[in-house]
Amino acid sequence: MKVALYVHALAPTGVVRNVRLLAADFRARGHGVELLTALPGGEGVAGVPHHAMLPGKGGSRLLQKWRAMPLLRAHLCGHRPDLLISAGNHGHLTALLGSRMLPGLHRVYRISNDLRRAAPGTPKNMIRAFGRALVARLLAADADRLVLVSPTLARDTPTLGRALAEGRAIVIENAIDPAIARARAIGPSPHGCFDDDVPVVVAIGRLAPQKNFGTLLTAFAQLRQGGTAARLIILGESRDDARRVLRAQADMLGIRSDLLLPGTVDNVFPWLARAAAFILPSWWEGSANVLLEGMALNIPIVASHSAGNAASVLDGGRHGLLVDPADPTAMAQALRRQIDPATALHPGDRIAAYGLDAMFARWAALLGDIVPHCSRPSDRLIAALTHEHR
Repeated sequence: MKVALYVHALAPTGVVRNVRLLAADFRARGHGVELLTALPGGEGVAGVPHHAMLPGKGGSRLLQKWRAMPLLRAHLCGHRPDLLISAGNHGHLTALLGSRMLPGLHRVYRISNDLRRAAPGTPKNMIRAFGRALVARLLAADADRLVLVSPTLARDTPTLGRALAEGRAIVIENAIDPAIARARAIGPSPHGCFDDDVPVVVAIGRLAPQKNFGTLLTAFAQLRQGGTAARLIILGESRDDARRVLRAQADMLGIRSDLLLPGTVDNVFPWLARAAAFILPSWWEGSANVLLEGMALNIPIVASHSAGNAASVLDGGRHGLLVDPADPTAMAQALRRQIDPATALHPGDRIAAYGLDAMFARWAALLGDIVPHCSRPSDRLIAALTHEHR
């Protein structure tokens, strides 16, 4: 089978980390695989070709999407894959319109993030919400299959719920290899802030409204005002002035000296391994890789109950604390408990339920179900050889 995996860009995100895992596994199973993106650059996968539709990164993301559509179509017409997998929400519109009406091309859309964003307190934009609902309906109508990274996506978006009930969608949650996470955590301290006895709270994510870092800063200020010594590190990029806004808020709250914003780092695991606690305060998520990464290192966790599948991953609070993303006081109390070794609740062996083998097996079964005649190239070769020798 020839499989094309499409994302908007090979950025340092959870979506892209999962795309790399899938590309490597598909290739290992004997499929022809290529990575397609709108933007050039980024870290690819050894042995897997990467084709960028655009020569540069100029313009807004919306403009990039529109410019990439006809170029994606031309590429698909020329290379004729059997299956196109649009692996992240930012790429779906380009993949949908760029692949319409191409004969013989099967399409899978992987819904990687919450479309409805229904948690109380979540920042709202009615025009964008309408647009996301419309896109969900278009994707459901066009797809051979939808892949949801969390069962909560079906609960919160009626279109996806109907698709799941009708068998047109399947849930395949994210997974990681804990051994790799632990191996990558070995090494020197990544920053001097870990070199004394002050507990460090780590958060990871784009500096975007979705991640709810403003509420986290308020919670952290309450933690400090209560007399608890601590530091806060937020690892993540900013495409606008979000970093400046967070620093201004930290100044106003009096916590600027306890806040570190290093930007994006190549390897988050040494930072996580030395954290007293990891926090995922997001208003919404799909299936957050960083949550699994923290669990793999057995770091005490605080997570928003609306952060995708965090509640089920933490088994309703048995392996980490769940909080209301709109309640900084509850967030501060949870952090106070988790950074104290005497009261901290660790994930334990919960990460064993989210291993890569099960995820890869579900994807392999899905590919075989959608394109059965292409699912096992070796079988076709064996059949041909058997026929020749009859």
